[in-house]
Amino acid sequence: MLFESIIIVIGVLAIAFLFAPLGLGGGILYVPLFHYVGGWELDQKLIIVSLLLSAVTSYGSGIEHRKKGYVDDGLIRRALYGAIPGAMIGVLFVMMTGTDFKSIFKILSVVVVGFVIFKMVRKVFYQQSNQTVGRKAQLGKMTLLTGFGGFLSSVMAIGAGMIYVPAMKFFGNLEARKSIGSSLNIMMVVIPFAVVAHFLILDNYQMENLVDESVLLLVLVLTNFIGSKFGAIIGFNMFSEDFLIKLFIGVLSITWLNYLIDILF
Repeated sequence: MLFESIIIVIGVLAIAFLFAPLGLGGGILYVPLFHYVGGWELDQKLIIVSLLLSAVTSYGSGIEHRKKGYVDDGLIRRALYGAIPGAMIGVLFVMMTGTDFKSIFKILSVVVVGFVIFKMVRKVFYQQSNQTVGRKAQLGKMTLLTGFGGFLSSVMAIGAGMIYVPAMKFFGNLEARKSIGSSLNIMMVVIPFAVVAHFLILDNYQMENLVDESVLLLVLVLTNFIGSKFGAIIGFNMFSEDFLIKLFIGVLSITWLNYLIDILF
């Protein structure tokens, strides 16, 4: 168990460090890290832990982006009109699906992660235009998409940056860094709502398990914050977006295959 815990701590540090510059919370990898390495069940306890770590990532990196002015507060406020209700609906969805949640989670993960990989591969190999000058912001579509991101945040235990970043970029017409910073700042507000909602519906057994893992969770929170803070700072100066996206595609592809194998076999 000690070996698995060490691997989880190292994994959380690496995920926070690498994902923070991309405007992602890392939940898409925290869940499989705990599930496949630590043997944790896909339940609300794991959702809360993944969301908690995603929140810490968003704060560690989001604060650094805000310091440099890489945010748009007007669009963030508008996005929250969709993201917060979406997160609440996601919590209700988890409650209603009950024992079918694990299967639904993995199927949804395969579809969503597969779509994200497809879009990112297109961006890398076809270099789609990033020009936003002269385009009018489509606030209605942006709000609807961030609402979907909030829903996925609660259901898939992710920060949903993979939804918020393109929503802010393509419908809010922000340049890349501001899209990333704004995504992180959306997560800083939305994820705590989802965490509290899931926490309120935990059963006693899951609550006891969380208490038993309190020391590990404290270590993970501190490790995560350090990783995300330095990931953002170093990412500003050293890592190109192209490099990070290619690395992200590789890691996501491994995760996608794990979920697919679980569903098929």
